[in-house]
This record gives sequence, structure tokens and C-alpha cells, in this order.
Amino acid sequence: MSETPPALEYASTCFIPTTWLALPLIERKEYNHDSTVYSFGLPEGQSLNLPICACILMKAPGRGRKDGGGKDDFDGSDAIRPYTPMSDNSMLGKFELLVKRYDGGAVSQYLHGLETGAMVEFKHIKFNIKAQYPFEGKKSISLVCAGTGITPCFQALWKLLGTPGDDRKVVLLYGNKTVQDILMKDELDAWAAAHPGRLKIVHVVGNQPDEPAPPGWVSTPTYTAETGWIDQAKIEKYCFPPAEDTMLFVCGLPAMYTILCGPRTEKEVKEGSVLQKLGYTAEMVAKM
Repeated sequence: MSETPPALEYASTCFIPTTWLALPLIERKEYNHDSTVYSFGLPEGQSLNLPICACILMKAPGRGRKDGGGKDDFDGSDAIRPYTPMSDNSMLGKFELLVKRYDGGAVSQYLHGLETGAMVEFKHIKFNIKAQYPFEGKKSISLVCAGTGITPCFQALWKLLGTPGDDRKVVLLYGNKTVQDILMKDELDAWAAAHPGRLKIVHVVGNQPDEPAPPGWVSTPTYTAETGWIDQAKIEKYCFPPAEDTMLFVCGLPAMYTILCGPRTEKEVKEGSVLQKLGYTAEMVAKM
């Protein structure tokens, strides 16, 4: 008699368990010059049901590298990266990831090379979970992100702006290298137009701190146009100041965490970091 397979464990309401689950790549659509939307299949009628501001892990088999290795120096281990879907839980039968390709990116380049029908492994663990609605008791929310760090912030905005009776004010401070790199700009514009006085969007564009504005880069009714980097001055200018009733979310590459608040794996706001200098405490900062 065959043994009963062990029951799967789940870290949250998410359909994906804490162990690796293979799901089919069912569609891919180019989003811009270096980003693609990938759709992964779920059972018919099934929602991903991922908690707000949480993420899932994706595995790229054999794409791990030793520290200091070149972009093609794979050591045979698996590369694992966190991703937050761009779709919300109302989507049934599939979910969508918006993935930016990086030169030498172990997982992004692996994904870019797959054909539809390929199976990709995911899992969802407790470390990847924030509170289902992590805004209670807060009157204002600041979302600070760069590049594909917009995806968890996009999920937060979806929840904040779509929850009846939620009237708290929100600022999105979003950094990219170029105007063409801005992800989900049309969707953000539409939200800003629909929620004037409640949602303020600031786009920061540039490769250098003192970079001049590119031609035609000006503010519009739906966003403020800035240049350079997200730095202490811009956070102080646009984000809500430190207070018990405010929350500031950060999402980006590791270097961004190091400068602004300290490593993502550490709850405390690092001594000497930008947010610590401005007076934000660990209770006011969420590292996504």
C-alpha cells in the first residue's frame, strides 16, 4: 500500500506552500526595453491569495554564484530571489510578475530565456510575510522605492486606495535611472488623478546625485518630477516626518537599504543611516 504524501505546510493564506512548487509559465509580454510581464498558471478559479506587501521566492536551478564570481561563474547551486506580483488577489487562475532584466542577473536572465510551458519553482515562507493590512493606527504612509521595488508598493497602493473608508494620505517616492525605466507609470498616473489630495507621486530620475533633468522632464498634475537620487534631502522634503502615526516603507536593491535604513534582514534602523538621522525609529519603518 502506498504511503500518504506528507501534508503541505503554508506560511499564510497564499496558495504557494513553504516547499517548492512547480508552476507553468503560461504567457510572457514585453513591458518595456528591459522588463517583461510573466504569467504563471494556477488551478482554475484559484487566487494566489498573497498577503499584502508579502512576496514569493523563485528558484533558478544551477544559477547560483560564489561571492566575487563573474556573471557566468555559476557554481551549480540554485539562485533564489524574492518577487512581489504586479497582479492582485482578484486575478484567478494565474498571477503576474513584472521582472526587470539585469546584465548578468542570475534569475532575471534565466526567466527571460524560458519558453511558455516551462515549469518554474516557487515557495512562500514566513520571513516573506508582512501583516495582511499593515497600516492600522497610521494616518499617513510614505512609500520609498527604486526600480522593481515598485511592485510591493504597488500592492500597498492597491490595498490602501481600494479599501472603502480608508482615507489616510500616501506619498510615493520612486527612483529610476531614466524616464523610460519607470514601471507602471500609467497605472500610477491614473491613481493620482483619481485620488487628488490623498496620493502624491514623486518620480526621481537619474544616474548621478547632481544629474540635470532630461529634456522634457517636468512635473504634471499627476506627479512631481525630480532628478538625481533618492537621498536625505528628498525624503525630508516629500515624505511624512517621523511620528507615531506614520509609517515609511522601503523597497529596492541591497545598496538602497544600506544607505537609507540598514539591511532588510534587520528590523532596527541602522545607526548613521539616512532614516535614523531624520529621526525615524524601527516602529516607523518597514523594510519590504
